[in-house]
Amino acid sequence: MARSIWTGTISFGLIAIPVKLYTAVRHKSVAFNQLDERTMARIKYEKVSDDTGDVVPPEHIVKGFEIAKGRYIAIDPAELEPFVPATTKSIDLEEFVDLAQIDPVYFDTAYYIAPHINPKPYVLLARALESTGKVAIARFVMRSRQYTAAIRATDSRLVMSTLAYADEVVPADSVDELAGLDDVAVADREVKMAEALVESLSDTFDPGKYEDDYRVQVLDLIAKKAAGEAFELPAAVAEAPQVVDLMAALEASVEAAKAARGRHPTAKATTKRASATTRQPAKPRARKTA
Repeated sequence: MARSIWTGTISFGLIAIPVKLYTAVRHKSVAFNQLDERTMARIKYEKVSDDTGDVVPPEHIVKGFEIAKGRYIAIDPAELEPFVPATTKSIDLEEFVDLAQIDPVYFDTAYYIAPHINPKPYVLLARALESTGKVAIARFVMRSRQYTAAIRATDSRLVMSTLAYADEVVPADSVDELAGLDDVAVADREVKMAEALVESLSDTFDPGKYEDDYRVQVLDLIAKKAAGEAFELPAAVAEAPQVVDLMAALEASVEAAKAARGRHPTAKATTKRASATTRQPAKPRARKTA
């Protein structure tokens, strides 16, 4: 059962909507610890002085900000206290915009917003957003940090995504390789062939089709080692060849995508656009390891 991480209200004009926040995404990874191979005991880290190498007691550790290479100024937590945003327990809706106006690069962490106590004003806001096609831009404070967020509605449910601030987004023109792309010459025939490739691979997005192969395989390896079972290590994947003839590669890719689509068990000859799938390369023979 999911547990709420924040409880408060959405301020919608003069309407107060009691809500709870729930984490919408839980990132998964495989974490390893460093061990002493002689005893298999975990290795601990100590806070030491970069100058002397001696361990620094907690009472002598202070906050500092580097103002130049090797130069720091100490900041007392009391000096920061006046700047900490007040915890208001309110999500204030400031304006409504079209979702298409928000570049996806701004989206950060996603949360489900659930009604609390009385669902009617919650549903009212959700349906208003759905009928107008708008997204609410809001501000709120959580864990002493102020956030800007976008709230959208789907099937009478509200989903909120925190947004990066404008000065946190790296400008695209700061990447040298992205400069001058408008001047790159591409033939119309090449564009049409690329469009055909996109069309042949077009499908309805199903997130369930994708998984973190590395995490799945590592967890399987860990489970087998823990159980004392034999396991197989796959051989290294051969590096993909370099593309020499762009047009020839496009044409071959389109034909391969069409052939793979026709072999797919769910493909229907009567539909104009069948589900597209690419043929996976044959798995290399694995060597057995005890």
